[in-house]
Amino acid sequence: MIQVALYGKGGIGKSTVSANLSAALGERGKRVLQVGCDPKHDSTRLLLEGTPIPTVLDYIRDRLPEQRKLEDILFEGYAGVACVEAGGPEPGVGCAGRGILSTFEVLENLGINGIPFDVKLYDVLGDVVCGGFAVPIRREYANAVYLVTSGEYMALYAANNILRGIRNFDDSAPRVAGIIHNSRGLEHEYEKVRAFADAVKLPIVISLPRTEIFAGAERLGRTIIQSYPDSEPAILFNRLADHIEKISGEDAELFNANPLSNLEMEKLVLGNSRKPIRKHYHLKAEETGQPDIRRTSPINRRMNFFTKNVKNRQPLQGCSFAGAVAVTSQITDALTISHGPRSCMHIASHFLNSALINASSRYGTDLSGQEGNNFISTDMGENAFIFGAAEELSSCLEKAAIAGWNNMFIVSTCPAGLIGDDMEHSIFSVKQRFPEKNIFAVPVDGNLAGDFAQGLVEGCRVVSGMIDPSVKAEERLVNIIGEKTLSDNLNSNFAIIEELLGKLGVRVNCRFLSNTTVEEIKNFRKASLNILAYHDDSGMILKELLDARLGIDFLGLPFPIGFTETADWLELLAESFGMENEARKLIEEEKNIYDHEIADLRPFLKGKRVLISAFGLNLDWIIDTILDLGMVIVKVGLVGSDGDEFRSRHIGILPLDYDYNAEKREKDIETLHPDLVLSNYPPLIPKEGVHHDAIPFSPDVGFRSSLTMARRWSRLMRLPVIEGWKLDGADLS
Repeated sequence: MIQVALYGKGGIGKSTVSANLSAALGERGKRVLQVGCDPKHDSTRLLLEGTPIPTVLDYIRDRLPEQRKLEDILFEGYAGVACVEAGGPEPGVGCAGRGILSTFEVLENLGINGIPFDVKLYDVLGDVVCGGFAVPIRREYANAVYLVTSGEYMALYAANNILRGIRNFDDSAPRVAGIIHNSRGLEHEYEKVRAFADAVKLPIVISLPRTEIFAGAERLGRTIIQSYPDSEPAILFNRLADHIEKISGEDAELFNANPLSNLEMEKLVLGNSRKPIRKHYHLKAEETGQPDIRRTSPINRRMNFFTKNVKNRQPLQGCSFAGAVAVTSQITDALTISHGPRSCMHIASHFLNSALINASSRYGTDLSGQEGNNFISTDMGENAFIFGAAEELSSCLEKAAIAGWNNMFIVSTCPAGLIGDDMEHSIFSVKQRFPEKNIFAVPVDGNLAGDFAQGLVEGCRVVSGMIDPSVKAEERLVNIIGEKTLSDNLNSNFAIIEELLGKLGVRVNCRFLSNTTVEEIKNFRKASLNILAYHDDSGMILKELLDARLGIDFLGLPFPIGFTETADWLELLAESFGMENEARKLIEEEKNIYDHEIADLRPFLKGKRVLISAFGLNLDWIIDTILDLGMVIVKVGLVGSDGDEFRSRHIGILPLDYDYNAEKREKDIETLHPDLVLSNYPPLIPKEGVHHDAIPFSPDVGFRSSLTMARRWSRLMRLPVIEGWKLDGADLS
């Protein structure tokens, strides 16, 4: 059995050649299978008296796997040729390449390989050799590949591209059978094809003349082999059948793929030997530089705000889809629609709900029982990957609108982005029926837009479009921006901040974006001051985005951790609202509590040596507490940092080591003899004979957070380094 693939530019005559070749082989008694691998699904038409047949992709769209049968998609044509058409999506939607992959999988699953065909012939679109259309090139499908071409430049260009695809799949064994020249009647056409064939070291197996016989057979809905068996083209098709039989019997040579470069192609076919001239388009002075965020399109607005990992092409942490969902799902009266497979929604729901459950068990945060009710999926499956998921998305939006959701966010996953689904078109069609509904697209396309942090920024960018710029500011209202929505202490930290604000007579207007409502977002501008929770990379980008869009004022300090930071934060906040006396009184009260507890703990910790190994760029809160307790810091090691972003009052005073790592830490434990090692990831079983404790990535905020750490160290230092139960089963000899 031999498997043959015919590739060529769309409209070059592949299907005509394929059908006539199959007919010629069938008349010789060969058992032939012809598979049309083109969305036009017209490859086998001439073998079936011009009658179209159901395509594989349309069939599997309407049948469950257990209902499918091979005989439903396999049809007998002229000379007993078995005919199959892959089909494909409508133009402009879905992924035809994915459809080819699915066709081959379905045929295999239904047992096509159990039929003893003598020849399997694949008629394949060759304009773009993508992963799907390249399936027949792979070794398990094609023993021999023919290139169908005319003398036109683009036809030869497509043939050269196919050679590139073959070379990508091959290592050494030759598989190219040769070139089939289908003439267009151009001047010096054969010479051009001959020159190309010589350049890529391939033979021209046959050269078909341009003749009205082809049109006559087309009108009859038949092959030339059947309608005009004695014609010159019929003789040539039989010669091509001879060539395949020789290849099958190993009496004809196959060749390696030797594609030309683009410049070589131009020189060979177009006679263009000049060097390319490139000249940059001249921009006027006022047209250069970064575009104005307030005047550019939504795409430009989106592209202007990149996180550090995306800008620096560092390894991406997480998925931008998950980041965007973590934002939109915080709007309690809006629906988030995951446009993608059900698994994407499941994974996102899992980590969102895990954060809530952890917060409940650790901090006693109440669960409403409604968690996850504002998050659904379009449930893209195999059919959606092939044909597009616009109908599924429109249906999902319509059902949500009927159910009473007035605000909806569509967040795209990788599959939706890869097949190029047009979410805006679905939104437009649904808005025709429900003009009062607000529907927003968040086109992050899974991880194609970047990492989790980039998804957070993209989600906030879209949601910020809901803010009503005409709302006037009111006294003593603030917005909280950029909280860590997946932190266990999200709501407990907010409660502390809200309490501190309340003691100054200040109320929270909107949490952007955490456990908020559409109305609160619309009235965002009621607040006269905005508090950015964290001054990390994604927080500062969010600040830049909101400032560029709204021109708003921010407090100069993030959420405070520990006594010193909280005192500074309160003083700065009090200045904004004329509440300095109230702030001083509160700070004095907390100072007395802090000093009293530090004095109680100092006897247990004074003189203890501490080594810090951390990713965090804000460590002053923990350093201040250590020094207040009379402990000795032997070194501060910054993991994965060159020091450019580290800010501390203690630079130049304490021993610092940038770009710190585990090897340096182990060496320092041996030489510096610390009693306590603080790190973000302490070992479960310390082997170095010292105590270890964790520095939280998202610490508790407020005056007393550092006291919580100090109390823990005090208890820890009174315990043995390794509890006895951890040694159960260990060899202590």
